[in-house]
Amino acid sequence: MKRTLVLLLLAISLIALLNCSGSKQTGAEPAVLISDETDRGRVDDLKAQIKKDPDNPGLRRELAEIYYENGNKLEAMRELESGLSTDPNDAESLFLYAQIAESAGDQKKALLHYKKVLETSAGSAYLDRISPKFMDAFETSPLISGTGHQAAGSYSPDGTKIIFQTNEYGNWDIAEYEIASGVKRLLIQTPGNEESPSYLGSSDHIVYTSTRDDHRGVEYTMQLREIYTQDIKTGITKNLTTNGSDDWAPRPSADGRFICFTSERNDSREVLYYEYFSDVFLMEKDGRFQLTLTHTENNDGNPCIAPESTEHNGRIYFDSNREGRYDIYRMDFRGEKLTRLTFNPGADDIQPVVSPNGDKIVFSSNRNGNFDLFMMNSDGTAEQRLTSNPANDSDAEFSPDGSKIIFHSERNGNYDIFEIDLSRQISEAAPADVIAEIDKALENL
Repeated sequence: MKRTLVLLLLAISLIALLNCSGSKQTGAEPAVLISDETDRGRVDDLKAQIKKDPDNPGLRRELAEIYYENGNKLEAMRELESGLSTDPNDAESLFLYAQIAESAGDQKKALLHYKKVLETSAGSAYLDRISPKFMDAFETSPLISGTGHQAAGSYSPDGTKIIFQTNEYGNWDIAEYEIASGVKRLLIQTPGNEESPSYLGSSDHIVYTSTRDDHRGVEYTMQLREIYTQDIKTGITKNLTTNGSDDWAPRPSADGRFICFTSERNDSREVLYYEYFSDVFLMEKDGRFQLTLTHTENNDGNPCIAPESTEHNGRIYFDSNREGRYDIYRMDFRGEKLTRLTFNPGADDIQPVVSPNGDKIVFSSNRNGNFDLFMMNSDGTAEQRLTSNPANDSDAEFSPDGSKIIFHSERNGNYDIFEIDLSRQISEAAPADVIAEIDKALENL
């Protein structure tokens, strides 16, 4: 059933892309709908001017802007194409075309036209509008790569190692990376899938999820995850959540005393597995006292615990789609004092992670078309974009001293783990630097 649904969604996406990415059509052209009377009059006036001066790209650009503002993206792109056939180096028309193509989901056309803008004589004047789409705000470098995907990294308490999940051996396993030497070693490998690892209060204990106890023979995406802890030195493993539901995204407090996580155990409806709602839970590190903190028929998840939280004075950040799209929220250890921190009705803000001193939150958002990393104050103010790349960046984690952030990204074609140095802000890029990043994005399409 799920495979059929996925194929159907892919087919719908392909049809939508074909409908908005090209300029060729067969049969009668649909009427261009302009709801505003003033805009309709302006369209008629511009068409008359273009008939007299067909080689004026400015007139076609103005007409395209009206079409675009009224939701007629395809017609807007056609007008711009007509103008660019006369003057292929008109930077403003190229830039507008790239913007419309990007909003229509035609990533290739958008990338090609942003590149063309920078290659014109006026390209430097567009750097401040184009470079944030492709250049990170701080120095970002690849850290962990391999033959497969490397994802969901987390620093050790002393900042010398990173634990992460890898599928280099056929399914998801847990590995550890020593930063100084660059050496990787495999920690956990079972027939199940191990994911979302974090150190639990020390470098010798970890918490993670695994599907090893689901023996139903269903495909991986339908298997139930449980939350486990393991003593790395002794290999002693314990299943903390043996309840027959899907439990995932465990994240411990800094001292390792508490673990918050996401679970579907409160949804007893007989529905398809991907229709269950999820809630945020909190438990002690040994699995005792598993408390429900949210009680809505929505998807609440990806929780993290603020530093120095106690059972009497604790804070938890999480994401939820209770208002339609996903936003970031804050609550206390009782599930009370709920505060919404992000307000982006047209996008999803997910996976909040709080800094070691509790003053910053890094999260992932698709408000610019794909998922990039953003940072804000813990009260939701002063949002700042950290990464700008056509690939998806997610699953961020602060270093123990708060000076670095690791995350995984598919910017090299598959998921690798990257590191942001918050002490090294990138100065203004040259057109050639941005063009090089656009070329990389085109190669990965």
